[in-house]
Amino acid sequence: ITFDSIQKLVFFSLGNILLCYCAVSPRTLGIIEYNEMFKKNVQTASLVLIAPILEIMCVVGKGNDINSLITTFYASATLGCFFSLLLEILLTTFIRLAVFCIWEPSIFSLTPTVPLIVLPWTLRDHKYRPKRITLFVADFTTTCIAAPIIEEYVKLKVMQLSTNLPRNFYYRKLGRNELSKKRRRTKKKKTHVLEEIAISSDEKQVSSINSYVSHMLAASLGLKLSDSIKRTMMYTKKGDVHKQFYALMRGFYPVHELCGTMTALELAKRNVLGLNTPLWRMLLPSVFIHSMANLKGMKPLFKWNSKTPWTEIQLAPFNLANDSSTLSQMFTKGFAKFMWFVVLSRVFGYCVKNYYMISRLAIKRTTIFAGKNAAFNAEIAAADALRRTKKD
Repeated sequence: ITFDSIQKLVFFSLGNILLCYCAVSPRTLGIIEYNEMFKKNVQTASLVLIAPILEIMCVVGKGNDINSLITTFYASATLGCFFSLLLEILLTTFIRLAVFCIWEPSIFSLTPTVPLIVLPWTLRDHKYRPKRITLFVADFTTTCIAAPIIEEYVKLKVMQLSTNLPRNFYYRKLGRNELSKKRRRTKKKKTHVLEEIAISSDEKQVSSINSYVSHMLAASLGLKLSDSIKRTMMYTKKGDVHKQFYALMRGFYPVHELCGTMTALELAKRNVLGLNTPLWRMLLPSVFIHSMANLKGMKPLFKWNSKTPWTEIQLAPFNLANDSSTLSQMFTKGFAKFMWFVVLSRVFGYCVKNYYMISRLAIKRTTIFAGKNAAFNAEIAAADALRRTKKD
């Protein structure tokens, strides 16, 4: 591990320690009491790190560069988190204005006194109550569609820009002559083509995809830890109960890791196996699961505070004796949370299954189908057709 990597980890730790110091509640405590609460906040925030450390120990293989993983993690925790938050705020402002323009045009009467760009964020200050359909459409579009796309795309770009992953194929931009010939043959306008990277006789082609999953895990954990530690430190008031259990469970809530793994697997199909996977297809599975998680209560980055933190992780401490819910209500809540746990378990199984399947295909491509790309593509197409036939 290099000094630069140690420096990045120290900066990340110091930033979170400063956040723990600022999160002490109430702020009117004496110096001794304030420092004691500060130490408790540091201990609580450290519990968020337990699950990510275990995940790294289980996933990261021997062939990965630890310095490259730290660079990806740090870039995601700092720049990735910042740009995700900025893009979500800008896009949310635009979407809310568009929704207001359709369902609430009267709201723009406030624009002489309130700037247009600030208007969607100051409705409560001006005691304006929009219609329920307006609030639902605006919140659903921003929380369940726009925010998941931004966060998953930012994780992918952070991983691609932070390190050079091993690959067998790359996208080459077509020249003008090639573009004119392509357009004559096909109706679709393609500006890039997927080609195999030429290697020398003593070099080996890539047959392992662990680096893809490991670096995407680092990018996902960077974004997750920045958000989780921030939300944990907002749950430090005197009336907040089970703070340490909440911090521990936020670390174990695996939505970011599972979504990032699905994106990494699709990227490995393109770069290692040579399958023509477009960007929308690469992000679709992860965005769908991320949208489901946000629909269940998980908050995007731009929603800074949350009045119901336990809803975000679909969990609560076992204190049913103090709960005033009836038996039917407890069954309904428990069944909904259990079904969400089943969904996450199936996604985890999907990731494990596809990881080994892609790894097996990558080895086949370099051994049985060495130099036979057409036969390899035909084998994959036949397997996909057989799989669809079984589903039907």
